[in-house]
Amino acid sequence: MLENYPDSRRLSARTIFLPFLLHTLLVIGSYLLAEYLPSRDPAGFINPDIGQHPIVSKLIKWDAHWYTYIVDNGYTTQSIVFFPVIIIFIKLLTFININTAAAGLLICNLFAFLSFWAMGAAFRLDMPESTTMKALLAYGVMPTAFFLNSVYTEPLFISFALTCIYFARQQKWWLAAAFAALATLTRNIGIILLLFLIVELYQNSSTTPRSKLFLLLPPAALMGFLLYNLWLTGNLFTFYYSQQLWGREFDYPWINIFNNILLIFKQWPYVEPGVFLDSCLVLLSIIGLTTLSLHPCFKIRPSYLVLGWLWLIIPLFSTSSVLPLYSLSRFVLILFPLYIFLAQVSKAIFYSFMIVSSLTLLICASLFMNWYWIG
Repeated sequence: MLENYPDSRRLSARTIFLPFLLHTLLVIGSYLLAEYLPSRDPAGFINPDIGQHPIVSKLIKWDAHWYTYIVDNGYTTQSIVFFPVIIIFIKLLTFININTAAAGLLICNLFAFLSFWAMGAAFRLDMPESTTMKALLAYGVMPTAFFLNSVYTEPLFISFALTCIYFARQQKWWLAAAFAALATLTRNIGIILLLFLIVELYQNSSTTPRSKLFLLLPPAALMGFLLYNLWLTGNLFTFYYSQQLWGREFDYPWINIFNNILLIFKQWPYVEPGVFLDSCLVLLSIIGLTTLSLHPCFKIRPSYLVLGWLWLIIPLFSTSSVLPLYSLSRFVLILFPLYIFLAQVSKAIFYSFMIVSSLTLLICASLFMNWYWIG
């Protein structure tokens, strides 16, 4: 059960390093296991300049090719769907003669570690250390946690979002708003942090008019990207309309969930592992968030629940004819309230989850490295 702890309560290195170490060992194990699993031919867009180093060729798959390509060649109407912060960070490293692929892996793996720290620091404000460690362990073994180690936005987004939350809880509003702005320029749903900041700020009676001005930072960041869209393509919302080039379309969440389950039965046993994982992790997220919302024995800050539900529901409105839940297994990774839920379940459920999820992570990461679609 969660408790109120003074903001000065420190987070020990052990609480961060042990979950991160477990996560790292599982990813290394999947790298070794991948050599013994059947490999597929490369699919989707391939960056011709990615290089042939074995670590690079194993870890950089699917969207990671797009990110590295944009760094070297700039945006197009199709690639503008990828938000710019990860591109900027990688580009900065290439200025000191680091290969683009290596720079991307370095940035994302650094932020992978920072995401454990940011999440632990935020959770420690409300949890005893043992519960915080359980939450971080659950995060580290999520079946799609290997995306933290490829060139994807997840490690940056989680780091920025949880750092925003931490500083908001410390009433350091300008820092919280700055990290919300960074999260917004990393993933479009980062703008939802503005709602979180509004809720937290107006619950605090000691806030000043100056504090409220900082709320302008996240929308200003988004507007900056919209203006870049306008300059590049002549349309403020090209990043949104270009989603159609990726096969994305609108439909209701319950229809997308039903269609995904139907697809599993139609294609079994030849269904892509990511399609099966999408259904499993969306179901787990709905169970976790619903339990946190309704069960009195599970404690969570209401503003965290708002973020969790919106970060789940918004992507659920996006679908395609081929992948009804289109990458939801990866999008679930950022739902930090889910780890708060898992940290409060019974020991039997928690350790069962740890075993099953660790094995699933090991297998899914290995399949991803062999060009199977995971998320």
